[in-house]
Amino acid sequence: MAQSDAPHRYAIRGGKEGKKRLDLLARVMLPTTMQLIHRVGLTSGMKCLDVGCGGGHVAILMARIVGPEGRVIGTDTDAEILALAREDAEAAQVTNVQFQQQDACAALWHEEFDLAYARFLLSHLNEPENCLAAMVEACLRGGTIVIEDIDFAASFCYPTCAAYERYKELYQELVQRRGGDPSIGPKLPAMLRREGIQDIELNVVQPAHIHGEGKLMAPLTMSRISDALAPKDLPPKVKCSRS
Repeated sequence: MAQSDAPHRYAIRGGKEGKKRLDLLARVMLPTTMQLIHRVGLTSGMKCLDVGCGGGHVAILMARIVGPEGRVIGTDTDAEILALAREDAEAAQVTNVQFQQQDACAALWHEEFDLAYARFLLSHLNEPENCLAAMVEACLRGGTIVIEDIDFAASFCYPTCAAYERYKELYQELVQRRGGDPSIGPKLPAMLRREGIQDIELNVVQPAHIHGEGKLMAPLTMSRISDALAPKDLPPKVKCSRS
């Protein structure tokens, strides 16, 4: 996916309003992402690359962990969101993180980073293998590739809600229409093996929210993809007593 067409292919609208959704997503994902970051051994002094960093939440998190002796570079194609990420880093007084507007598939670095990370990026790319190859190229020998991504078909609502099921269908159809794969999660180990990555570990996390901010992710995401849907595609007005 070239940088020039990335904003048009990405299924979820970005910009300032998109950043608010990413802020919520970061808060919802923080416990499990933090657990993963510690599990892979991120520590002081390391150099990290966050590909498709969005609002920069994980880049800033990693920058705090690696400390002043380490550094983090976050890349994305959305210039407006990157500007907001820089503001967040400045407000948090995190000075060892940089944000660059770059194509996720561009091989810009050669053996420079201890760790390369991407969250909810590969599922949106029409050639995710190129992104993985660039991440491998960017890592030092013996470095670590960390991927968090989705199997959107596994998302659920109980009791079954017609509006939620339609939302799932619309999201998956839109991502596929843009060239992505909303169910890429189970395919990741095989993709990593094809890139020559060894010692692969897989952990499955199933988000489920009975209360709290997590319950807002579906309606917020729907609002960010609605302009890409035809009126006939929009879900019916169905009220659900519980989810």
